Amino acid sequence: MKVYSPQEVSAGDGKEGRQALVAVDGKVYDFSLSKRWISGTHMNRHHAGMDLSKDIRSAPHGADIVSRFEVVGLYQGIVGQVHTGYRRTVETFLDRYPFFRRHPHPAVIHFPLAFLLAAPFMEIGAIITGSARTEWAAFCLLVTGVLSVPVALLTGYFTWWVNYDAVDSTMIRTKRRLAWSVLVLGSACCIVGVHIISDPLSRQGTDLVSASYVLALLALGAIVSFVGFLGGKLAFPYE
Repeated sequence: MKVYSPQEVSAGDGKEGRQALVAVDGKVYDFSLSKRWISGTHMNRHHAGMDLSKDIRSAPHGADIVSRFEVVGLYQGIVGQVHTGYRRTVETFLDRYPFFRRHPHPAVIHFPLAFLLAAPFMEIGAIITGSARTEWAAFCLLVTGVLSVPVALLTGYFTWWVNYDAVDSTMIRTKRRLAWSVLVLGSACCIVGVHIISDPLSRQGTDLVSASYVLALLALGAIVSFVGFLGGKLAFPYE
């Protein structure tokens, strides 16, 4: 069986009619016939002509997907990083249970996104209708959303460490800072809602405080939306 050098694999980039070659765990696969690898690109994120061993293991579909494609040779690439200590233990666990390499953060992040996006709309609905029950529902959404943020942060940091080796970038740095801003602003809104204007419709607080509370909820929804946008762009870049 032919042994491919890194240069030979990189020549199989799938562009202009060339083969779409991908190295995975020491073997070279031909993805040319796959409709999901048109022009050598998959999901606007992965590119042919590269060693995608780590990317395949952390992908949602799992590493066994490559068995569907033809093995055309062996890869004479650079030996990957050998982890030691605690990181080696974590990597061993993730190799055995690959679900935990990619899925926890995308699953958890939907909770603060959903709750903190719904809270300001529910709050506006309560003001328009004058419904105390709707006001209470908005506050419950806020509290539940804020409580789910630490878990989203924890899984986000774990995913960043495991799948990206904690390598920073402008997008990741922005996403991280905004996520902490959501936690701080959301917590402040909860405190205001409980201690100052526990029922804004009853006008227990001043009009200025009530208005600030609603504006803070709207800002919270906007920040959460942008964090979700950055997360989607990071996972599935389109540029």
